[in-house]
Amino acid sequence: MKNKLTATLFQLIILISVSFPLSSCSTLKPERPPEAYLPADFHPPYSNINIPIQIDIKKIEHLVNRQLVGFLYADTSFEDNDQDNLMVKVWKKNDIVLQMEGNQLSYSVPLMVWIKKRFELSSFGLSVSDTKEVYAEILVKFKTRISLNRDWTISTLTTSDGYEWLSTPVLKLGPVNVPLPVISDMLFASNQKDITNKIDKAFGSVFDLKKTVQSTWIDIQSPIKIGDEHPIWVRITPAEIRTVPLQGSAGILRQSIGIKAICELYLGEPPAQQVQEILPDLKITSRLDDEINVNFTIDLPFSQINEFARQQLIGYHMTQGKYQETVSDLFLYGNEEKLQVAVKLTGTLNGTIYLSGKPAYDKETSSLMIRDLDFDIRTRNILLKSASWLFHQSLLQAISSKLVYPVGEELKSTRNQLQSFLESNSKLGYFRISGNINQLDIKEMRITRESIKAMFSFSGNMNVAFEPE
Repeated sequence: MKNKLTATLFQLIILISVSFPLSSCSTLKPERPPEAYLPADFHPPYSNINIPIQIDIKKIEHLVNRQLVGFLYADTSFEDNDQDNLMVKVWKKNDIVLQMEGNQLSYSVPLMVWIKKRFELSSFGLSVSDTKEVYAEILVKFKTRISLNRDWTISTLTTSDGYEWLSTPVLKLGPVNVPLPVISDMLFASNQKDITNKIDKAFGSVFDLKKTVQSTWIDIQSPIKIGDEHPIWVRITPAEIRTVPLQGSAGILRQSIGIKAICELYLGEPPAQQVQEILPDLKITSRLDDEINVNFTIDLPFSQINEFARQQLIGYHMTQGKYQETVSDLFLYGNEEKLQVAVKLTGTLNGTIYLSGKPAYDKETSSLMIRDLDFDIRTRNILLKSASWLFHQSLLQAISSKLVYPVGEELKSTRNQLQSFLESNSKLGYFRISGNINQLDIKEMRITRESIKAMFSFSGNMNVAFEPE
C-alpha cells in the first residue's frame, strides 16, 4: 500500500511539473538566432556633381591678349615667295576683341604692318633698283571653332573672315603715289596660315584645360573641413569627368563639367586621404544637369547602440495578473538585413527572448528606429506553448518606442554647415563654388559587424565661376 502511494505521489509531481512549467523559478531558453552580416566592404553610391561653368569672354580676351604679343609674322627676304620683292613685318597693335556664338569665337586683330618694296627697272640692258617702305594699319578678322577632345586637349580651327585697311599702304615713287592694296591682299592670302597658326597656338595655351582640371582633380581629393564647432569633413573620391561642348552667347562662355565621385561626410576627425593622381579620359556628352547629390553616412556602432538601449529599457517592468517580468539586460546584433534584439527577462520567466526587425529611418521624427519588430520565430514557438500571455503585453511596443535614435539635430547641423560652405563662395583651383542644398533623402541602411550605417543624400545645385589668377 505504501509503495502504491509513493508511486501515485511521484506521478502527481511529474504531472504538476508538466502542467505548470512556469513557476516563479521557470527558465526560458529559446534557440538563439544566428549572427550573420553582409559583406563588410561597404561603399556609398556614386554622386553626380554637375558643375555649370560660366566664363566671362572678357577674361578670355585678357588671357589671349597676354599670350598673343609681339611680332606675328616677319618676311625679311626679297627673294622668297617667287621673288616677290617684298619684306613684311606684322605685329599686334591693340587688344583683340572677342565675341562668341555657340562654339565659335569671332574676333578682329588690329595689326601694324611694315612693308618694304623693291622696285627694279630694266631698259637698254641696264638695270636700276630702288626700295621704299611704308607703315599701315589693318583690322584682320578671324573665326575660331573650339572643340574639346577626350585626351583633354582643345582643338581650334581658325579661318580668315576678311580684313579692313584702317590706313591704305601707299608708296611714293617720286611724284607718283603707288597704292599697295592688291599686293597686300596677296601678302595676307599667302601668309594667312602662319598668322592663324599663331592664334591657334595662343588659344591652346590659354585653354590648357588638362592642367587646370588636373590640379583641381587632386585638390578636391583633400578632405575639406566645413565646420569648426562640430567639425565635419567632406571627402570626395572622383572617378570620372564628363563635359558638354563649349557654348557661348551674350559675352558668356558656358560649359558644364560632371564629376562622378563618391562624396562622404565625416564627423570629428578628418578621414584618411587616398589621392588618385591619374586624370581619366574626358567623356563628351550632349547634356548635363546642374543638380548635385552628396551622400554621407551616419555610423552607429553597436557599442553605442547597446549602451543607449540599456539606458532606455533596463528596469522596464510589466505585470499581467499573477505574472511579472522585468528587463534586466538587452543587446542588439545583426542577422544579414535584420536586427536581432536579445532581451533578458527576470521574474515569472527567467531567460532571454529574441525579437527581430529591420532598421529604418522615420522622416517625421528624423530618427533611426526598428521597423516591424516582432518575436523571432524560435522565441514565438516557445511562448505559444508555455507563455502566450507575453503576446498581450506591451513589451514589443515598449521596445519599439524606446529604441529610437534621434539624428535630426545631427542632420540639421550637417546640412547647415554644408550650406554655409557653399554660401561662402569657397575657391578650388580656378573655380569659385557656390550653391544650395534643398532636399534630404535616406538611401540605404546596412548592418555590419561593428555598426549600423545609415546612408543619406543631400540634393541641390552648384554654381561655379571661373576666376583665373
